[in-house]
Amino acid sequence: MPGGSVGWRLAVMAMIDAVGTGAFLAVSVPFITRSVHLSEGNLGLGLTLSAAVALATAIPIGVLADRIGPKKVLVAVSLWRCACFVVYPLVQNLWQFLTVVCLLGLVDKAAAPMEQALVGQATATEDRVRVVAILRSLRNVGFTVGALLGGIGLLIDTRPGYTAILLVNAASFAVLASLAARLPVLSAPAKSLRRRFSASVLRDGSFLSFTAINAVLTMHMTLLSIGIPLWIVQHTDVSSALISPLVAVNTVLAVALQVRASRDTDTIAGAARALVRAGICLALCCLLLITAPELPLTLAVGALLLAMIALTGGELFQSAGGWGGSYLLAAPGQEGVYLSVFWLGVAIQQIAAPVLVSLVVTTGTPGWTVLAALFAASGLTAPAIGRWAQTRADNRTHPDPAPAETT
Repeated sequence: MPGGSVGWRLAVMAMIDAVGTGAFLAVSVPFITRSVHLSEGNLGLGLTLSAAVALATAIPIGVLADRIGPKKVLVAVSLWRCACFVVYPLVQNLWQFLTVVCLLGLVDKAAAPMEQALVGQATATEDRVRVVAILRSLRNVGFTVGALLGGIGLLIDTRPGYTAILLVNAASFAVLASLAARLPVLSAPAKSLRRRFSASVLRDGSFLSFTAINAVLTMHMTLLSIGIPLWIVQHTDVSSALISPLVAVNTVLAVALQVRASRDTDTIAGAARALVRAGICLALCCLLLITAPELPLTLAVGALLLAMIALTGGELFQSAGGWGGSYLLAAPGQEGVYLSVFWLGVAIQQIAAPVLVSLVVTTGTPGWTVLAALFAASGLTAPAIGRWAQTRADNRTHPDPAPAETT
């Protein structure tokens, strides 16, 4: 395990977090609709408000992390989430539900950048991308285990059963906070950083451009959860029963190949190449999906399988390139706020992509063609953005000397 004992501790933290979250995701909607008896519209309202709160707090929490360190922030965030999930089973009406999810939203988009920043502080530079890749593989396993655990609550289908699963998730955050508090770090925030927030990240065009193309490429998540299932059900003769095996193919390949896909992404050029591959893979996925409705059943299944493999390739290369690039492009001493902005791009995509992907599915071939072009263009733009960012980074490290005074 890269990172030695620290890497193993991070792995345990990732597994515990993923198991708890996977269990919660399995029961969250049935709990609100069946036990609390809220409508799907009320559920959507709560999630929308929570997302809005999360977007507003992501950058301030990143600023705080640069001042006191991501470890302390992650501990606080985990304890906050633990407290919220202890209260969650007590929700009885819409206003209580809105209150709890908005309180969760305060820190919802902070956990991922804090965890990434903590990996950067706790492991050597040459190990951090590999460590993050391993953690992502373990998270996929943990989500699956958690979903199976949540399935027990679904089988029981009573409020006490759902409550037990929700409290398991709360306990996972308590354990995560305890483990994070004892995690040794190699570096700490410099004393010179105890100053007012500088908006330099919002003026860093190369980093914002990198964040934008990465956000576009993370649409693979929405393709997996919404795009491909809707396309199969509405536009092909293939049975909807194929969706689960295709998702399983994605999960298995992601677990098996994520570390391999992260190789050579510890440089800006290497991270950019990974994003090029991601864009090409996702574009190929879209083009393969176009062919499925026109093919005989057996060939259509084959096309969908190849599309899922291409999607998984895009996911693996995007993740690796995004991690490597976000570490390397962050201004020294401002990793917390830079990574928060980076993950904010992913969050905005998660809000906008369902609408875009649904439109693509509705329009059919023209929509998939445009989306394929968007993916390809985003990936192919990465090297130029990488060179731009490298120039900015070099200028930060070696600023031009002041002109000599003449007499």
